[in-house]
Amino acid sequence: MLTMTNMDGTRPIRVMLVDNQTLILDGFARIIDAQPDMSVIATATDGETAIRTARQAKPDVILMDIRMPGLDGIQTTRTIIRDLPETHIIGLTSYDTDAYAIGMLDAGASGFLLKNSNAERFLDAIRATVSGNTVMDTTTMNRLNQRLAAASARTSTTAKASADDGETSDSGNNDLPDFTSREHAILARIVQGDSNEQIAARLGVSVSTVKTHIGNILRKTGQTNRVRLIVWAARHLHGL
Repeated sequence: MLTMTNMDGTRPIRVMLVDNQTLILDGFARIIDAQPDMSVIATATDGETAIRTARQAKPDVILMDIRMPGLDGIQTTRTIIRDLPETHIIGLTSYDTDAYAIGMLDAGASGFLLKNSNAERFLDAIRATVSGNTVMDTTTMNRLNQRLAAASARTSTTAKASADDGETSDSGNNDLPDFTSREHAILARIVQGDSNEQIAARLGVSVSTVKTHIGNILRKTGQTNRVRLIVWAARHLHGL
């Protein structure tokens, strides 16, 4: 089988679409196929078909509807990621709920977007996930960061009160582990989906310094990667 390449010799991003509404599939396909660096190679309208098709087509990225009859997008994502761990999946939904976002990320997805996002946002998300980044809907990210800031403030207040009373605060009762101010800032940028390079530029530090801080954050939270860290933040700050 011949492998299609762009004029610069690169292979287009192979995208698969999964949605039980054919009008949505057609709309996404037209937008994606109009791009020089990506193409739609397969579609499916239900979870079971999506699993079989993904195993055969081996796409780079899957845009996955979350609410589908039968096997939903979260269950489908978990199975596909188990079989094809190199595939990047972006969850799509019309319902702006943290439970869907957390469920998709927990299943192994690389991102979560609302269907009412503009076309450029979807295209940027596809490119970003292939580069190893996590993408999140802006409103979801904002809510997580608001909870992070609130939890950080409560933790600081508890620590200060304990210090004033001459007591050692019990970190197990705090909302967050004993993060430094820099770790708080970096965790907020991770939730926003920033890369190490973007965080370093924003904070005015080196990439190696960012990596060191991220390692400390992962150790303190008991997580192993960025996606797991975002899931942890969402659950920890929302009581899920």
